[in-house]
Amino acid sequence: CTNDECLAKQIKSFTHFVSRDAINIEGLSEATIEKLIAKGLIKELADVFHIEKFKEEITEMEGFGEKSFNNLVSSVNKARKTTASRLLYSLGRPGIGVSNARIICRKFGDDWSKIQNAGFDELIEIDGIGDIMAKSYADIFGNERKSVIVTDILDEIELEKVEESKEEQIFQDSTFVITGSVEQFKNRDELKEVIEQRGGKVTGSVTSKTNYLINNDNVSNSSKNKKAKELGVRIITENEFVNWLNSGVAPE
Repeated sequence: CTNDECLAKQIKSFTHFVSRDAINIEGLSEATIEKLIAKGLIKELADVFHIEKFKEEITEMEGFGEKSFNNLVSSVNKARKTTASRLLYSLGRPGIGVSNARIICRKFGDDWSKIQNAGFDELIEIDGIGDIMAKSYADIFGNERKSVIVTDILDEIELEKVEESKEEQIFQDSTFVITGSVEQFKNRDELKEVIEQRGGKVTGSVTSKTNYLINNDNVSNSSKNKKAKELGVRIITENEFVNWLNSGVAPE
């Protein structure tokens, strides 16, 4: 569907906007969003910040009572304080995932004015941002209607400055891919956070720009393992990574 007014596209856009890594509003499931759109209660992304006006309509919906409605309103108000990278990711542009959103925002010091007005030449200087992504980036703010949508969101939120990590930047200039299960971290997201806090970058696929593939099963026939071997990318285990983390010395 290429029409922005398409119901399926609207539902997807709202669902992404409120997701955990984006604006992070708990209690707004895809099913609930679909009902809110059908009732005409939300039309633009910024409308989610005004659902407290529709208490009667929402508490009458299946699965909602006064308590769940109040919890939802509380979650909405909590989400008003967010970061530039969450906002950028929440807009759902192709190629701008969580990691790239953080990298772009870090490049411009989390200054939204600079982020919004970033030009093609500035963007392609950023590691991991290619020509196609840099061109599509302009579509977020160059389109008048989309620019108004972003402005309306900015009127509802407060962008907090991300504190610089105090951790030693031992993974600076290193790009990682994580695959398979992990044993010494709660999940792959926690491992990813450890890498990014120390200056590294985590991407979803192995390319010629990847420095390390973290995989506890380095003899597996997974596509990422095969690609890493094909490109000569170093495959390290979680233990090797943890040793690097603790010693500050990269595996040889």
